[in-house]
Amino acid sequence: MSRFDTIVMVDWSARSAPSPVKRTKDAIFIGMARDGRDAPPNYQRTRHCAMRCLTGLLDGERRAGRRVLVGFDFPFGYPRGFARAVCGSDNPLALWAHLADRITDDNRNRNNRFDVAEALNALFHAPGPFWGCSAKRATAQMLFRKPDYAPFAFAERRKIETELPRAKTTFQLLGNGSVGSQSLVGLPHLHALRQRYGDALAVSPFQAPDAPIVLAEIYPGLIDAAIKTRLRAGDILDAAQVRLVARAFSRLDPGHLDALLRQGDREEGWILGLGAEASLIDGID
Repeated sequence: MSRFDTIVMVDWSARSAPSPVKRTKDAIFIGMARDGRDAPPNYQRTRHCAMRCLTGLLDGERRAGRRVLVGFDFPFGYPRGFARAVCGSDNPLALWAHLADRITDDNRNRNNRFDVAEALNALFHAPGPFWGCSAKRATAQMLFRKPDYAPFAFAERRKIETELPRAKTTFQLLGNGSVGSQSLVGLPHLHALRQRYGDALAVSPFQAPDAPIVLAEIYPGLIDAAIKTRLRAGDILDAAQVRLVARAFSRLDPGHLDALLRQGDREEGWILGLGAEASLIDGID
C-alpha cells in the first residue's frame, strides 16, 4: 500500500457538556499534517461536531484519492479476556459494536457512560472492573475507588500499559490522566466510522493497515517532554500535541510507519509509535 498523504491526530474528550466557545484545555483538538507541514489545530466543542468535521475531511480526502492515517488518544482495546467475558468474542471490534449499542451520546455531549460501566460491572461476581466516579455517583456496582483485580479472568492493565506504566488503565473512568471514559464514549464513534467507510477503513493493529483510511491509537505522552520544550507563548498543550504529533508521524519514513502500524497485540490494541520515540522527536523540528 502507498504512503499516507495526510496524517490526522485527534485529542479526544469525555466532557458531558459542550466545551467553552473560547479554546480551552481538555476539549477536542484535531491536528493535521501533509507533506511534513502541519496546519493550525481545529477546535471542536462537542464529539458530534468533531465527528462531522472528521468525516467531512475524510470524505474529501477519499474524493481526492489521498490516503489518511487518523490517530485518537484513547485506548482501542481492553485487557485480554475482557471482550470475551462481555460479548463472547475475543474480537475487539465486536466489543466496539457492543458498546455502540449501549452508549448514548447526544449533540450536547450528554452521555450514559457511567450507567454503561455500571451495567458492565454487574456482569461480574466481584466489584469492578470499571471504577472512578464522584462519591455521589458511586454505588455497589459503580465504584469510587480501584477494586482488586485478582478475581477477574483478565488483568487490570493491557500489555502496552505494563510496558508504558505512565499510561492509565482503560478501566479508570475519572481522575488525573484517566482515559477510560474517553474510550467508552469514543469507541462507538469509531464503530460508526467503520460502518460509514467499510472496507476502505482499517483499524491498527486489529487489521492489516492496507486501507485508504487507517485508524490507530496514539499516546502523545510518548514524546510529551519534547513537545513541552517546544510550546509557544499562549499554546494550549492539547492543541500543541496534536499539531506536533501529526507533524512527527508525517515525517517518518513510510516503510517505518507501515511497520509500526503492524506491531502490537491484536486483541488488546497498541500505542502507535512505542519504541520509535527518537524518530518521532527528530520529526518535530
